[in-house]
Amino acid sequence: MSSPALAFQNISKVYRVYPRPADRLIEVVTGRRRHEPVHALRNVSGRLERGEVMGLIGENGSGKSTLLKILAGTTPPTTGEFTVPGRVASILELGASFHPEVTGRQNALLQAALTGLSRAEVDAALPEVEAFAELGDFFERPVKTYSSGMSMRLAFAVATAVLPDVVILDEALAVGDARFQKKCIDRIFDLKSSGRTIFFCSHALYYISTFCDHAVWLRDGLVAAEGDAQRVVLEYERFLAAKDGGKEIPSAIPDGAGTHARILSVRLFDRDGLERHEFAPGDAWVAEIDFAVDDAARPVQLHLAVSTPDNIVCFTADSRPTARARSRAGTVSA
Repeated sequence: MSSPALAFQNISKVYRVYPRPADRLIEVVTGRRRHEPVHALRNVSGRLERGEVMGLIGENGSGKSTLLKILAGTTPPTTGEFTVPGRVASILELGASFHPEVTGRQNALLQAALTGLSRAEVDAALPEVEAFAELGDFFERPVKTYSSGMSMRLAFAVATAVLPDVVILDEALAVGDARFQKKCIDRIFDLKSSGRTIFFCSHALYYISTFCDHAVWLRDGLVAAEGDAQRVVLEYERFLAAKDGGKEIPSAIPDGAGTHARILSVRLFDRDGLERHEFAPGDAWVAEIDFAVDDAARPVQLHLAVSTPDNIVCFTADSRPTARARSRAGTVSA
């Protein structure tokens, strides 16, 4: 078996929380414990082969950022071992590695050099960084004048333009407009197709399902599930739904106020014609929409959209004016 591009074994991280700053000194002098241990990670293990993408999911405080910081080398583990061979580029806390007083260009030069690039490689990568970030005149201005979205643009452009062996991304797509987010996703696909290894953390589960080969779900510092990305995401979504107390999703059927048509019902069926309310990624499905119109002479057009809980549209379909419609009611299947 070939050596992995990224591997971590029994990683644990314990932070010490002191009630008062003076308790640190008292603990050193007396040898008596004055702190409370906080376990951010407990024996977390994983392995990622070269050219694969691993997603990291979990609730806030589950230990995701701590694990990524350890793998990026910015904080040591309390116990455990990890291996990240080759050149590593990371985006952890947004813009944390930038010097606010110097320009975007100077920060890009510094960050590219810190990844291990030679001066010639840095000079070759800089035009691509500038073009991808799309900062315009702000590229020559101090980073302290940047918005959070502009800082993200620069950080992502530098991290992905230096052609690292391993890319570690912590919520890198959480900031920025929709067009730039799509641009970042395209760049991630390009990195994956070129054989780069990516460890990606996001609350946007659609992204995890879309371009991650594997996923790890952390819960209270422990691995709750790992394996195929779509399967792990589905388990996590079920956990979140159960945690919400099994709340029913409000009806999405509009009341038709101000229109000449009304949606009467929406039903979902599987490939065998059985009505279902839950589908796994890749399952075939059919939506049957019953509607009524006030004036059969006026055309009716239906728009069907499927979106994630975080409002990412996955699929849309439109009917045509020639769609099946009867004088008083109709049915459209998609």
